[in-house]
Amino acid sequence: MSSPGPEPTQRQSVFARIGVDWWAVIVTGVFVVLAVAGVLPRIPW
Repeated sequence: MSSPGPEPTQRQSVFARIGVDWWAVIVTGVFVVLAVAGVLPRIPW
């Protein structure tokens, strides 16, 4: 019976090991940190 995941001997890149959901969390976190630090421009509503 074969396993659904990659074999343990294969090396995956960091981009492949981190899922899409975690990339979204990381990008959102960067935007939040920049906004809190006051680096992002303010939008005049």
